[in-house]
Amino acid sequence: MQSMPLGARLPPERVLAESFDCSFLTVRRALKALVEDGSVVRKVGSGTYVAKVSQVAQVPRVAPAPVEPERGQRKIGALVYRQGDAYAYRILQALSESAVTRGLNLRTAWVGGFGEEALEEARRMVVGGCEALVLPWFPHKEAEAVRMFVAHAPLPVCLPEPISGLERNSFVAPGRFGDQTLRATASLCVYLEALGCERVAYLGPAVLDDPILQKALSAFVAHRGHRGDALCGLVQPGAREMDRLAERWAEHHGGLGVVSYDDEHALRFMTAMHKRGLTAPHDFRIVGFNDTEASAFSDPPLSTVAQDFSGAGHWMIEHALALAVGESAQSPGTGPTGLIVRETCGGAGRIDDALRALVPDLQLIEVSPPAAAAEVRATG
Repeated sequence: MQSMPLGARLPPERVLAESFDCSFLTVRRALKALVEDGSVVRKVGSGTYVAKVSQVAQVPRVAPAPVEPERGQRKIGALVYRQGDAYAYRILQALSESAVTRGLNLRTAWVGGFGEEALEEARRMVVGGCEALVLPWFPHKEAEAVRMFVAHAPLPVCLPEPISGLERNSFVAPGRFGDQTLRATASLCVYLEALGCERVAYLGPAVLDDPILQKALSAFVAHRGHRGDALCGLVQPGAREMDRLAERWAEHHGGLGVVSYDDEHALRFMTAMHKRGLTAPHDFRIVGFNDTEASAFSDPPLSTVAQDFSGAGHWMIEHALALAVGESAQSPGTGPTGLIVRETCGGAGRIDDALRALVPDLQLIEVSPPAAAAEVRATG
């Protein structure tokens, strides 16, 4: 059996047991062994993901397998932050798929930070023949550590976002970074208003140095601030603070629309509102961001903005190869953003030409729940 691509999400344990005609406990023991030797990693609330391609040959293939490197094949290294979220793993999978398409050998190493551990892995990649490094994702708290890493790295480094002084390393041109979020957030405000929301709120993390969050808040305030009724909720992790926010916003039920920073915050808010007997789209309408797998299987299925993961993976590879020869190949930006219309936004069955004309920067894609689930399974 060929191996799954790096970053791919394994099927649920029940599905694996059925595929191999064995017991649930047998599958669990096998996965435990793979976790212990580093072949896969478990992310609570997200799933189990491939961490090392070479040692998961026993696992059923659910996505195209990477080709074996040929002699003389160009090599790119990827340093993967261990504590990544669902978005980070989607980026990693897209990077792997892009490398396969280009006929490159993508060598990966998992790191807990970007200090000496990351530098040591980078030096190993130099010995292994890598031309450049890619950091697919890192949390914003690591930005200064990443800056120091790039300064001392033995190879040129492609970054997933601009850092002051390292704009040339970003895979997307600094002037275009966050444009998709800016346009999408403004369009979502218009979209929810068109669906009858009297008040539109923005929901996100309490991390003000996040450049994407800053873009989203700028667009939200520019569109709603002059009305004097803009609601903005930036919350810390955990249920307590989200419950408090839901308690405050519950008074607006029936006319509330919510634009969420990502799917995770949207799903947490839905849970908090459900505790108060309020559900989407009857009592409020909500849209997530990133089209993660959980969005298709929530109850009800979450409407969400689809990121161009394939495009990101492509341009990270392109820019890394360019940096390796002292050049640049930054992404010029993206076109219209796709909004996957499921149930929580209240737009299902109401999409027409007039609504599309109101939000030209959003490609409205209406997907029924069964089709959405099939779509996710097909793409792995």
